[in-house]
Amino acid sequence: MDYMARINVEFQKAAARGISLMFATGDNGVADDDGMCPNSRFQGQWPAGSPWVTSVGGTDGDPEQAWSGSAGGFSDVWARPTYQTEAVANYFNTIKSRFLPDAKYFNQTGAGFPDVSAQATNFQIIQDKVSYPVDGTSCACPTFSGVVSLLNDVRLAAGKPTLGFLNPLFYKNAPAFMDITHGSNEVGENCGPKGFSASKGWDPVTGLGTPDYKKLSEIVSKLP
Repeated sequence: MDYMARINVEFQKAAARGISLMFATGDNGVADDDGMCPNSRFQGQWPAGSPWVTSVGGTDGDPEQAWSGSAGGFSDVWARPTYQTEAVANYFNTIKSRFLPDAKYFNQTGAGFPDVSAQATNFQIIQDKVSYPVDGTSCACPTFSGVVSLLNDVRLAAGKPTLGFLNPLFYKNAPAFMDITHGSNEVGENCGPKGFSASKGWDPVTGLGTPDYKKLSEIVSKLP
């Protein structure tokens, strides 16, 4: 806990310098990296579960739906930040109870993650001169980070500073993301029968959704 609190301070310092931090949420749904839920508890990922970074989940297909491996849920360590209060409350108020896991598995008042998402499947890598398809939020996160780099280019070309900490801006402009409303994340050993489901608005599988660059670029270009 002390270590995580100390690193959170460094995340805040980076934001003050205009640095945006993105982290992949993980590839095991509500389980830990070993595909398990110790003590029958969903596992809030670190550092993706920190409220001072932008966590990136995964989508799949066209039309897009939630990728089943996309890690997401609620932190057992960090309280929900004010910038996502309305979005998370809307999730619990609108999703039908039959699509929610039993409340004993997760902390309903914790910081929710992911914040956003991007395509996470069928990325081609080259190994031994052979192309292989790979999946994971470690594909989605750099994809989303590339969009943020383009947004910062818009800012810099206009003589403006980089964006820094992104989350308050994103949650205030949720319509600038393509909402993902289908799919769910997977469970693991001792995780119960189901994970979280994607839903209209923010959800703990795909966050606010995938970025619409045109809309976001118009928004950031108008900021001071």
